[in-house]
Amino acid sequence: MNTNTTRAAAPSPAYLAVLRSPIGLGLATSFLLAAVIVTDVLSLASGGHLYVLLRGAADPEADLLTVPGVEDGQLSYSLFGLLQSLIYLTTGIVYVCWLYRLRDNAEVFAPGTHRWGRSWTGWGWLVPVVNLWFPRRISLDIWNASRPEGPYAPDRPGRGPINLWWGFWLAQGFFALAGGAVYDMAESIGTANVGLGLLTLADLLDIVCAVLAIRLVRALTHMQHLKAMHGPAGS
Repeated sequence: MNTNTTRAAAPSPAYLAVLRSPIGLGLATSFLLAAVIVTDVLSLASGGHLYVLLRGAADPEADLLTVPGVEDGQLSYSLFGLLQSLIYLTTGIVYVCWLYRLRDNAEVFAPGTHRWGRSWTGWGWLVPVVNLWFPRRISLDIWNASRPEGPYAPDRPGRGPINLWWGFWLAQGFFALAGGAVYDMAESIGTANVGLGLLTLADLLDIVCAVLAIRLVRALTHMQHLKAMHGPAGS
């Protein structure tokens, strides 16, 4: 037997976690969130135009296609909705990549203190039911691990930005699903306007959510940059 041979120890939870700068991904995420706001505004303008067309009809129970110009209005609204979905999907992918980078860094800052494994940083958004709270909880764990300490950071920011952002995220998701279902099934002018009203509210909430998300991205990125530069204890 070779006495120099040793058995490899089991990897710790932070074994593959590597401290890397989140600044580049943070900038990309903020830029795409700004693009989301632009598409939301375009959707609001197109939806508002279609709403005005439908409101001008004399009979709210009449068929949609009886309103002059409604086909062009619906086409325009659908195209802006497609653009909105593409930008939203791209932003979501980059956002999760940024969040995973932060989750890796947070594992280095505070190993073994996170409630769920790093794989849930992505899966937590996709698995039904748990996606109602996993992303918020993971973000809170990252926030707690990344909070700067020491003389270089005299103020310790609270977790309010995460809770506010998550509340608007859930609200806009609810109204978007409800509005989309009503609008897609609408055959009469009145029903279509109800759907458009719900979708308009969802777009407005999404703009607020995107603004809050940009602030959150900047805050967390800055917090981790400070902690990486000065060390966990501000040394």
